[in-house]
Amino acid sequence: MSTKIVVFQMKDLVKRGIFIAAGIIIIIAILLFLNSGDDKTGYIPGTYSAEIILQNSPVVIEVSVDESSILDIAMLNLVETQEVFYPLFEPSFEALRTEILSAQTTDIEITENTVTSSILLEAVNAALEEAKKDGNKDSEETTKTA
Repeated sequence: MSTKIVVFQMKDLVKRGIFIAAGIIIIIAILLFLNSGDDKTGYIPGTYSAEIILQNSPVVIEVSVDESSILDIAMLNLVETQEVFYPLFEPSFEALRTEILSAQTTDIEITENTVTSSILLEAVNAALEEAKKDGNKDSEETTKTA
């Protein structure tokens, strides 16, 4: 029987240990990053609203949600005088509504009518925050003055 002698150099063992540890850390970081994107925003099903004040009259933005998605967004109480004084309000709302419903998020880029769209987006976000917080539909409505 012949005897084999195996010689390990400490320098090689340290290098391999460092590379293995770095590889494990990178894999864990990638897994954590990928899992963080899987968190779906949970809503309490219902219809939530927020108000925007135009010419001392409220315009109500209603957002309907189910457990995991935005079902519809509606604008109520927009009267003719408000439409005349704020001509970009309704077209901006329709464009924003379409984009939010297709993306299922309010994290969208506003490119047109930025001030009007920002006001509308804040109202939608306020209604969605209510949908996330609690199921009390009679809670105070958020008001934004334009």
